[in-house]
Amino acid sequence: MLFTHYLISFSLSIILYFIFLKNKNVDILYNALFILIGLNIFSFNTYLILTEKFNPTIHLPLHLCYLTQIGIFISILFNNKSFYTWLLLNSFGGGLTGFLNSNLTSQAMPIEHLYLHLSHFNLLFFALILYKKKYIITKVEFIKSVFFNALVFVFVIYYNLFFGSNYWFTQQRPPGINLTGILPPWPYYLIVLILIGISSYYLTYKIFSKKISK
Repeated sequence: MLFTHYLISFSLSIILYFIFLKNKNVDILYNALFILIGLNIFSFNTYLILTEKFNPTIHLPLHLCYLTQIGIFISILFNNKSFYTWLLLNSFGGGLTGFLNSNLTSQAMPIEHLYLHLSHFNLLFFALILYKKKYIITKVEFIKSVFFNALVFVFVIYYNLFFGSNYWFTQQRPPGINLTGILPPWPYYLIVLILIGISSYYLTYKIFSKKISK
């Protein structure tokens, strides 16, 4: 399982690399990303519903990466860039995290593994597109996005308490192959994950704010 996860992640990274090198038409990339996200979301949820395997405690798009993917889809659909900074800050670190970690076990359905990999591929694809467009993150947008994520985080905490779910892994460690296996127990692993998330946000901000000087 470990080998398969990293093999797929590496293969998708190679695809992203060649997309970055070869394609200069950003409009085509936007259209391709829109189609990929639509197919990914539609096929995943349709399969779960038709097979009666949809579980609201684990399959709702409340994990930040899946929520971001839907946000990207809606933003492209309505050609609205209002949330691009928040989406970008989530996408870069979230995509890398998804390629390096998994919260799925060998008992998970194949379509769940496929959905995980394609979702994080789409996040990195989005970050790549905005990099090619020389998108700029300002300090004000960065701070607003941090506070907005904090609000979503608080909402998810209460949602988990009310419905007995574990979105954002606020209740217990995620299963599968991931960093939390070497971290201390709750709540310390959660604190570390929050610090990693903030660091990822800051790194993305520095990468995309540097374009101002160019």
